[in-house]
Order: sequence, then structure tokens, then C-alpha cells
Amino acid sequence: MKIAYPYPAYWPYVRRGVERCIHDTTNYLARRGHQVDIITSKPGPSRVAHDGLARVIYIGQWSHPVASWYLPLMRLYAFGVPATAHLLRGKYDVAHLWSYSAITAAPLLSSWKNLPYLFQLVLRKHLWPGRVDRVIFRWMMRHADRVAALTPNGASEAKEAFGVNAITLPPPVDMETFHPCAPKDLNRPRILFAGDLGDARKGGPLLLRAWEEVHRRCPEAVLVLAGPSGLLGYDGWYEVYTLERLQAIRSPSARAAIEIPGPGAVEDLPYQYSRSAVTVLPSVEEAFGMVITESLACGTPVVCSAYDGPGEIVTNPEVGVTVPLKTRADLVNLGAAQQLADAILQAIELARNPETSTRCRNWAESWSLDKIGALTEQHLMEIASSRSSLAA
Repeated sequence: MKIAYPYPAYWPYVRRGVERCIHDTTNYLARRGHQVDIITSKPGPSRVAHDGLARVIYIGQWSHPVASWYLPLMRLYAFGVPATAHLLRGKYDVAHLWSYSAITAAPLLSSWKNLPYLFQLVLRKHLWPGRVDRVIFRWMMRHADRVAALTPNGASEAKEAFGVNAITLPPPVDMETFHPCAPKDLNRPRILFAGDLGDARKGGPLLLRAWEEVHRRCPEAVLVLAGPSGLLGYDGWYEVYTLERLQAIRSPSARAAIEIPGPGAVEDLPYQYSRSAVTVLPSVEEAFGMVITESLACGTPVVCSAYDGPGEIVTNPEVGVTVPLKTRADLVNLGAAQQLADAILQAIELARNPETSTRCRNWAESWSLDKIGALTEQHLMEIASSRSSLAA
């Protein structure tokens, strides 16, 4: 098959979940013998490159600070026009569209050019600034050959909110890349936060509130802030943003026990997960939580919300501890900070169990790239073959 993956940003330039999913899935499909094109954008002139066996078509990115202020989605739609032109010329068998891919003409391509597509929902609640944006989003989704959500509950919510039947297609975790590759020093347990410090929904400020209590009860522990800041990754405000919040920690020794290595290179992630005792993602409104499955694949237990995507992943107390974090109000609640501290300390004790690492990795197998990649391939082939049969 010839498969198209249009999306305005791509890994590793932008380090978010969607880009990671596209990277892993397209490389899996290319290794399976399919011709895969990733249509994306970047600053500067257009060019064509390769990521493994997948071809990456970079479109020159349109951006202007004034237009972005008044028309925040202009950059998104500006990508959609040339990306649609590539889809028209490419003669693809099927396309895998993710929310915010900006291929607003997808239903027309489907009916006029016989290009079927799988529409993947990225979030549990999609926020659009205008009524026209919401209408286009529903139009794209309702004309899709199949709609996919990241979790079973996400699929149920899609049915309730949009009236569409959705399959479950979660993000994969590459078990060969993410594996235990460094020893844990449980005499000086490392508490890893690999989420986006610039996104308050990830719970970074709540973790800093909880850290003083964790340090008081476990003074040998170290908090490692290894995530990016801002959805576009590491930026110039990273240190300022973090230091402002560190001032809220009154104990000098608790502040001294915090390391800020920054997001580092992509290849550093398995090492960071492996040497940590616990990975913490105290987020809300999380559709899935790839940090969790990556950590589990590296043999490290997790602490996360009991709701939304994380709550659907961590249903076994032998691989992690959950905290009842449901709304943004919970992220500024002193009681929630205390519960998070208790959960982190409980997870440290869980990490001391020699069987925990194996249990975590076995649990992550449910989301392995081999399984989810094969499932994605099956859906795309069924969509393409069904459309071919109808055309014939």
C-alpha cells in the first residue's frame, strides 16, 4: 500500500505524543513493505528527506507573529493547503489523519479522488476557537472510513459527543528502544518528571508542591525535571519558568535535591526512565499518556491520575499508584499535593520489590509496537481494500 501521514509537525523537531506515534508507526509500516509518506512542515524551504524507510516531505512553514496572535490556527490551515495538494498528486491508497492535521478537504478527497482515510482522535475534548472550526472537525470525522480513539473510554466518549462509532487504536511503545538499560540506585531514588513543564495540565506545579513533603519523609530522594517547556519543546523560557516555581519550595535542602537536565536528546529517554525509581505524570485531561507506557517498558513503576487515559493504563497496583486527579482545580489543591506525595513514596517502595521491573515491562507489552503496529496495518488495509472493492 501507499500510505500518507499528513501532520503539520514531526518528531524529533516537535516532541509531543502525536509526532512520536507517527514516527514509530510509519517506520513499522515501512519495514512491513508499505510505501509511507509523512507530509509535514518546518521553518525554511521545502525539502524531502527519509526517516528510516519512510519518506518525509517537508513543506515550508508559514508563520507571522501578528497573524498568529489574531488568527491562532492560520499556521495550521496554511499547512493544510499544500499538504492537500501533495495528497492529490501522490495517488495514495489510504491516509491516516490525526486531529489537527488540517486536511479540511479530506471528505472531498474521499468522494472525488477515492482516497479513504482513518481519522484518529488525539484528545478527549477537542477545543476549537470558532464555530466554523468545530463544523469542519465534525465534517471530517463523520465522513471518515473509520474513526479511532486512543482508549476504550475515549471511544465511548466519541460516540456520546459526536455520534460516531470509534475503534480503539492506542499509541505504541517500541519495546526494543524502551527497555531497562541502566541500574537504579534505590538508596538515592530518582523521581522522574518527563512531562511538559510549560503545560499546566501535566501537573508540574502540583509535583513541586508535593516535593517538599516527599523530601521531608525521604530526604535521600532526588527530583529530576527532564521534560521540555512549551509544546514546541525546549525554549529560552525553560529555566526562568522552572526557577520561578522552585521559589515556592521553602526548604533549601528540598530545592537542592532537584535536578534540571532539560529534555536532552531522544536517545536519552530510555536511560532516564531506567535509572529512575518512579516516573510521575500527575496530569489531567490526558487522552493517553505515552510517558507512562514508556516508563513501564523500561521497568519503572509510575504515579499518575486515576482518570482519563492514565487511569485506563494503570489498573494494576503492582506497576504503579494512581491519584484522584480529574480537573484543573485538583492541580492547585493542597490535599491533592499531599495525596501525590503519599503516592510517590508508595511507588518508591514498589520499586524496591525486585519483581516490579519485570511486572512493569510485561504490563507494557499490551501497547507494544509489534501489536499496535499490526493492528494499525490491519485497519488501513481493510479500509483500502474495502474502498477498492466498492470502486470496482
